[in-house]
Amino acid sequence: MKKSLLATLVLGSVFALAACDQASKDQMSAKVEEAKTSVVEAKDATVEAAKDVKDAVVEKATEAKDKMVEMKDAAADKMSEIKDSASDKTSEVNEAASDKAAEIKESATEMKDTAADKVAEVNESASDKAAEIKESATEMKDTAADNMAEMNEEAKEKAAAAADAVSDKAEDVKEAVEK
Repeated sequence: MKKSLLATLVLGSVFALAACDQASKDQMSAKVEEAKTSVVEAKDATVEAAKDVKDAVVEKATEAKDKMVEMKDAAADKMSEIKDSASDKTSEVNEAASDKAAEIKESATEMKDTAADKVAEVNESASDKAAEIKESATEMKDTAADNMAEMNEEAKEKAAAAADAVSDKAEDVKEAVEK
């Protein structure tokens, strides 16, 4: 809507100045083209900044996902090692003398508790890391939104300034023609 109003204002100014001499027409056309170019450049800069922010957010999310997969694989490997270790201990218990059975059973219980503690630690660490990554992504998103708002505001201000300049120039030319 604002672009349409700006275009209408510019066209109105051009038609109003149609009675002026050719030198004034050339100057006004150049200023109109400069204003159009300035608006297009501001729009392109805003679009490019939005694209850059989006790409950065997508890249960070991919990195976070890859990190979570690595942590999951590490936890699975650790669980496999613990399971293998427990199986080995169980085989030893079956082969050991009956008077050592109680000791081996107690050792297996301790290993199970240790494994459970380690799994709990890994899960807690993974949860903490995921929360940090999520918070970082949220901060990046908020920063990107703030930057977009600032850039939009700057573009609006530039467009308003260009419109005011064209309007002022049109009034100056009108006054010059009336004299």
